Order: sequence, then C-alpha cells, then structure tokens
Amino acid sequence: MLSRLRLPALALAWLGATLWGCFDDRSRPTVPVLVDVTVLSDPTGADIVLDGESLGRITPATLTEVPAGQHRFLLELSAAPTQVFSWADTVTVLEEAVDTIDVALEGGCRFNCPLLVDRGRIRCLFNNYGDTCASVFFELVPALEWPGTSGADYGAGGRLLVAAILDDDAGAQAGDTVATQVYEAAWVGRRPVASSLSGLRQVKQLTYWATSLFSGASLLGLSVTETLVAVDSAGAEDVLFIRLEVQNISNDERYRDLYPSVPAGGYTLRELYLGFGLDGDVGAADDDAGTFDPDLDLAFIYDADFNDDQLGDFGERPALVGLATVEPPAVATRRTLTLWRVTDDWDGGDRQDFAWRLLAGRLRSGDPIGDHPSPDIGHASNDLADYRMTEAYGPLRLAPGETIEMTVALLLAEPVAGTFTPGTRIPPGDPTDPDRTILDVAADLRALAADLPVLWARYRP
Repeated sequence: MLSRLRLPALALAWLGATLWGCFDDRSRPTVPVLVDVTVLSDPTGADIVLDGESLGRITPATLTEVPAGQHRFLLELSAAPTQVFSWADTVTVLEEAVDTIDVALEGGCRFNCPLLVDRGRIRCLFNNYGDTCASVFFELVPALEWPGTSGADYGAGGRLLVAAILDDDAGAQAGDTVATQVYEAAWVGRRPVASSLSGLRQVKQLTYWATSLFSGASLLGLSVTETLVAVDSAGAEDVLFIRLEVQNISNDERYRDLYPSVPAGGYTLRELYLGFGLDGDVGAADDDAGTFDPDLDLAFIYDADFNDDQLGDFGERPALVGLATVEPPAVATRRTLTLWRVTDDWDGGDRQDFAWRLLAGRLRSGDPIGDHPSPDIGHASNDLADYRMTEAYGPLRLAPGETIEMTVALLLAEPVAGTFTPGTRIPPGDPTDPDRTILDVAADLRALAADLPVLWARYRP
C-alpha cells in the first residue's frame, strides 16, 4: 500500500507556482480572435449599437474585427419620433471567418400616434399595431370623426379579428382554439407606415405581427399588411376602404427567433374565421343599437333615438356607422354578420372558444349572447348597449407561407330626413325582415354600401 507524500503548505505553493510558470506565462496578453460580422435587419436602415456604443452604421452592414465572444447588440430604426422599431439581445459571435446576425425589428407607436387618414370626410387615427379609428389608444381623443373635423367621435376601436384551431402540425398545442383579442395587446408594429397621395386618393399601408402567447391570449404566427384608402370625391368621401392581407409566417426563422414557442416548421391554422371588428360609438355608447342588411353584406350601429347632445350640430341627426364587405376571402363558404356587447369582450381570459363561435356564427347555449336562427347571422338584439360588430368569413385553412386577402369598408351617412323623430326610439327589428323602419332611416347608408364595388374598382391602389 502506497502512502501519500505530505509537503508543507509553503512548499506546495512554491511547487505549484514553479510548475504553472512552465506552462503559462501570465505576463503574455491573450490575443482575441477577430471576426467579421454581417448584420441584417427587417426592415433595413436600423442604427447598430454594439456593447452600448453607436457605430454610426446602419443595416445591412458588415462589421470588421469584432472580437469573438459575447456582445450586446441593439438595432434601432426611428422612422419618426413616435415610430421606433428595435431589436436587442446578447449574441455570441462565433470564431468563424464571417458571422451573421439576421433579425426582425418590432415596435412602432401604439399610443398617441400622429398617424391619420383624412382625405375624405372620414377622419381616422390609427397606429402601427393595426388599431384603426381607435379612440381608446389615443387618450380618448376623437379617432373616428365625421364629417371631417367636426369633433363628433363615432368609434372607440377597430381591429382585425381572427379565430382558428391549430392543426396537427402544432405539436403540443394541436387542437387548441386561438383568437386575437378585442382590445388587449395582440399585434405589434413591423415596419414604418408607408404613405402616398395621388390626386383624389390617399393611401396608408402598415404591417404588423401577431405577438401574444397561446395560453389564454392571442394566436401567433400571422403577419398582416393593412392598406387604408380614402378618397376626396363625391360619392366616396364618406368611405374608408380597409384591405387586409393575412399571411401565415409561423415558419419564418426571424419570427420564431422572437417567439420560440412556435413549433419548428410552423403550423397550420384550420377552421379559421376572420373579419374586421369595429366598436362603433355614436356619441354616448350605452344607448346604441345595431343591425344588418344581409343583402348588402352590411352591419351598422346607430343611436337608437337619434338624439345625442355629445354630437354637436349632429345631435338630432347622428350618423349611422356601417361596416361592409367589399371583397370577401376567395375560398370562404360561410359569412357571419354579428354583434356583441362590451360585456362580452373576451380580453383578459381564456375565452378563445367563445371568440371562435362568435366569428363562426355558432353561438350555443351557455354563451353570454344567443345565436340568430339565420345561418348568416350570429347575435342580433333589440336591446340598447355598447356594441361591437363584425362580418367574419370562413372556414379557411392557412398553412405556413399562405396568404388570405379581404377588403372591407367603413362608411357613415346621415339618417334620411322624414323617416325618424329625434328622441323617438327606432328598434332594429329582425335583421331578416326587409320592411323594417330602420332600413328606411338608413337608406343613404345602404345606397352607399351598394356602390362600394364600383367605388373600390375605381380607386383601389
């Protein structure tokens, strides 16, 4: 049996220092490995900040002689004082001849944005997050004014609504029902707003991504390009066209870098329904009514007794606020015209199944609102409330890389003189009844809805 050699502590210290000195001269500096790093961003033009220092370079750019190892990168694009898009992370630069950072920026402006469509008589504030004519995001300043800058506000919010079921390629989430929220964060800005003005036509285009998580919130994996078109011409000045291109980008690597819960390769959305939802408030919202003209693909909200002192000069003739489909998705086989109340919003809870049934027009016993017997109509009511409305289309299937397109129009018109008395309530009636009084009151709105296909063909970008 071998015994261990025990040396005094000082001897051990001397021996260790002597032996280590044979192999490592601590006085010699370590030579870093220098690497060229190509920095790409979508969108391009972002300022590059490396380890807290601005380099005075914008993407795309190749940085030379960057030491391999960990670095803090910040990419920031300021399109305007309130439109800021950025990406930041700690990146390990590899010891390769050329390393590449290729990322997507997010951001934009959500609150108090000076983004405005006002070429016709509809004045609509919007933001990079797809919130359109949305007073709630602008400290309650008027965001849907008509006619022009009258100070009368007719809307609290508008937004694309989507509900779907995740297909088998969604992994652990397969079979889950997912839906965008009504007001809570569901989208984030992707690019600066593009603007153009040509003759009578004003065009604004924005792009945004779905951002929320599966659990109790919104679906992921969608990119939306929204185009707003307003026209300053007789017959079209009371219309705002909204074109929506919805793409499944769940397989986009840059998207998945930001939202890694999306399965590799993305996933397919089945039984998908989508529509533009509008919270139309005609002055004070609680005494509004809503109904439909199914023959014109038209939903509209109005002040039930056509009397609201919040609307100034229009207090005894408040406009009717309409939402109509101009071009439905090409392969949709089902349409749902539906209303719901503020108390039915599905924000802040796990109510994605209810959102899907609402958009699909398949409300059932136990839901907070009932279904209409007509297969085209979801919820309809003669009660007064703070209503939202939408026209949803489906069922659709959207695989990674595929796109769905639809165009809707927001339109306003005065009630027809002689068909109503301020202070006297006019009920919506049954939306399948063609002889209802409210249809006479809304004759000008309905005539405008009937002209939409011709106007869109004339003024589309």
